Amino acid sequence: MRTSLAIILTVAAPALADEIGYEELAARLGSAVPTGAGVPIVQVEANESAGLSYRPNGSEPDFAGKSFTLMSGASANSGHATFVGKNLYGQYGIAKGITQISCFDANNWLSSYLRLGQGQSALPLAPTNGSKLFNCSWIGSAGVNTDNEILRRADYAMQRDGTLVIAGVNNGAGGAVPALMGSSFNGISVGLLNGNHSYGAPPAGIDGAGRQKPELVAPGEFTSFSTPVVSACSAVLYQFANELPYSLNVNRRSGVAVKASLLAGATHGQAWSNGAPQSGASRGVATTPIDPVVGFGTVNIDRAHRILSADEAIGQATASAAISGPSVGLAAWEYEVISSTTFERHWRIDVPGTADVRVALTWNRNPASSQFTGSAPILQNNDIKLQRIVNGQPVSMVGDAGVSLFGSGNVVSQSAVDNVEHLSIDDLAPGSYLLSVNRVTTAGFATIAALAWIVDVTAVPGDLNGDGVVNGADLGLLLSNWGGSGIGDLSGDGVVDGADLGLLISAWS
Repeated sequence: MRTSLAIILTVAAPALADEIGYEELAARLGSAVPTGAGVPIVQVEANESAGLSYRPNGSEPDFAGKSFTLMSGASANSGHATFVGKNLYGQYGIAKGITQISCFDANNWLSSYLRLGQGQSALPLAPTNGSKLFNCSWIGSAGVNTDNEILRRADYAMQRDGTLVIAGVNNGAGGAVPALMGSSFNGISVGLLNGNHSYGAPPAGIDGAGRQKPELVAPGEFTSFSTPVVSACSAVLYQFANELPYSLNVNRRSGVAVKASLLAGATHGQAWSNGAPQSGASRGVATTPIDPVVGFGTVNIDRAHRILSADEAIGQATASAAISGPSVGLAAWEYEVISSTTFERHWRIDVPGTADVRVALTWNRNPASSQFTGSAPILQNNDIKLQRIVNGQPVSMVGDAGVSLFGSGNVVSQSAVDNVEHLSIDDLAPGSYLLSVNRVTTAGFATIAALAWIVDVTAVPGDLNGDGVVNGADLGLLLSNWGGSGIGDLSGDGVVDGADLGLLISAWS
């Protein structure tokens, strides 16, 4: 097996808390902000020298109190591993509460944990020291057939154990996406906030031709150091999901639920686009779910936490049941087992004002051990869509039907090759909507999936002072301008009168 580091360590800039939503998270939660405490992790590193050199330098002052278990034998200190650690659980990271780090040399991890090349009866081992999180800030290849076996074994382990492999892509804009480990289905591959990383489809011959990589980007000088930023965010989510009262729902701490929350919570830059037509008959339909360079966008721990800390919203088996049932929250998630045959789920979301909406669906590839080698396992094909509810019926917003209902984005996501789908909708009009997941084909094994969404209300009708609610303060403003124009003129007829008062009362919070 041949591996290669994504970078050679020089000097890297620390991850900025405000770029990933950490300042908002800390302000919202105060002293209760998760730190990754109690979350054991695995740090996998490519060897840095002629002898074994894969461990962080435990004598670093900000590593005090941390336990490094060397899983691949005696090791010299690695500058690369040390700086990865600093961006994950050290001075630059947001998961400083992590104290248990199991360290592997990449080659040994492939042979001893994934059990590469040992036959279909040699399954990957149970999670190392109970860890749910593997950070892989390295790239490599051992040839197409071996690479595919590695990726299938990793996907098998993630499906079986609810774990996540967070892996960096290569540095350099537009270069080839590496086979290992950024081309897995069930993990998360990470690029750079500035786009100076490889992107696009996995290499020729690797399972899943045409898929989009990476899924997320994060700040850092190199992908080796943006990858642990995403791992740190994952550790923060795993921590609170393991603690009461959140731990009462075991689905919350599954890898696929953590992944969906991170994907849906990502923030988009102004140039973000998944190529959905913004005019014509196909307006609002995306066949490539994410941006070709930055994926879902920049990881945002505050938004991801808002999603995963919300109650699980159980979907309905039919559209009619969802429409007639209760509305779900504006930030929520659901864990599902998608059957090997047909599947659909539906949720009604009542949007109180003009809003930006982000929805992420992700499902695991579920290879059998007999498929570690040979032909590629078949991947499920699932789509998501958002429809307007009119007179108790779902109505498509594709094409001209959606022009007056959302400003831009996509209300349908229907990739035929990815195991993620994404709705990105800006300026959605207030009203009731039906969110739906549908299995398109019956090929492929049953697998686990998670849907996550967040609705950011940007303007509430009647909210005259901009505090997000309609109450007595807004009524006072309207009455103070009675008979005038401007503030309080909700109807837009040029005068503040009884018509505006009626609109304000109807929107009362």
